[in-house]
Formats: sequence, C-alpha cells, structure tokens
Amino acid sequence: MTITRSRFQRALRWGIFAAAAAVVVGYAIWRSVAYLQGPEIDVLQPVDGATAPSTTVEVIGRAQRVSSISLNGSPISIDQSGGFRQTIVVFPGADFISLSATDQFGRSVSKTIEVYGTAALPQPFSSSSPAR
Repeated sequence: MTITRSRFQRALRWGIFAAAAAVVVGYAIWRSVAYLQGPEIDVLQPVDGATAPSTTVEVIGRAQRVSSISLNGSPISIDQSGGFRQTIVVFPGADFISLSATDQFGRSVSKTIEVYGTAALPQPFSSSSPAR
C-alpha cells in the first residue's frame, strides 16, 4: 500500500494534534501535582531543640500552597514567595512554637518546634521603693 499525499497530510495533522494534546495534558498534570500535595510549612530558624539566649527569638520560614497561616494561634502574613518572619517572646525553660496553615481547599498542616529559653526575664519595676 502506498501512502498518498492526502493520507500523509491527514496523518501529519493527527500527529500534530496528538502532540499538542499531550503537551496540554502534561502541563495540566504538572501544575496540579503541587495542589494535590496540600499545604507545606518549612521552618528555617529556629531549629527544633534550639537554645534561645535572649528573651526573643525570630521565627523564619516558608509556607507553600497556603491561604492562611498562624503562629501560636495568631495570624501572620507571608510575602509573595511564601516567606514569613516573626519575632516572639521566649520564656525561661521549654517553649513550644506552633505553626498551622490551611490551603484554599480546607486542608491543613501543623508544625511544632521546641525551643529552650535560657535568658532570665527582666524584673518589673517596683514603685514601692523606700523614700529618702
């Protein structure tokens, strides 16, 4: 059987259409995989089990695929790339830093980090000092 010009053109059109459809479907799957994974929180600083030598610690991290995020129950903001940076008070002894995030589909993720505070809290000013 010989291939005529019209059959070759028809096969070429179908081949181009199939390749274009495969590209579109592949791109849709590639973009959807991230949403199927759900929200993600990466804490860069402090690491779990770190010691905080001062009364404050800066929590730095990145959140991906989130619509809202909170630190110890209070909402925090993230930049366009998902980065966040928040300073919190650390008390002497073991402190727990809790992050929770929710995506646009209602799926949530939480991460808890333990930090050990070693600095003593400042003493409050006492107004009952003896008069001179």
